[in-house]
Amino acid sequence: RLFATPFLYVAGRGGLPELGGAKLGNTEAEGALRRFVDLGGMIVFDDADGGTDVGFRRDVTALVGRMLPGSTLAPVAADHVLYRSFYIIDFPAGRTRAEDHVLGVQDEGRIKILVLPNDLGGALARGEDGLYRWPCTPGGNVQREWAIRLGINILLYATCTDYKSDRAHVETLLHNRRWK
Repeated sequence: RLFATPFLYVAGRGGLPELGGAKLGNTEAEGALRRFVDLGGMIVFDDADGGTDVGFRRDVTALVGRMLPGSTLAPVAADHVLYRSFYIIDFPAGRTRAEDHVLGVQDEGRIKILVLPNDLGGALARGEDGLYRWPCTPGGNVQREWAIRLGINILLYATCTDYKSDRAHVETLLHNRRWK
């Protein structure tokens, strides 16, 4: 089933959860994950503690080291197409705002692995009543709107990768048009 989807979303709290029933350190499961990202898939790891827990980040870092030897998680540059695949985004919002950048492993600019430190899933989660389950701090509903936009950008990036890397945004075109 893994290879039938363009991306895998994994949220964790206190450590990395089992992936498809496979425990951390399972070389067969980790090999499948490596094939998945090598064939164009993207894995999104979302820190459900909103950057306050080192266990999740530690486990993800260790997994990346085993899956992709020689690769390290590094901040994704602010000018990366991820931040403008649909919306122009200045910071990676989530339920919290612990960090102002996401981490990733890239191969020639394509993000294979993305680590979200601000609990994106927590900002988007709704209860059975349809209401959002948790408040977004410190920015409230404005921060939640930015989190929704980031989620849309991630989805579009995972399915279309860099299709917008050579295209101008409508806002830029309209701004330039006003100057002429």
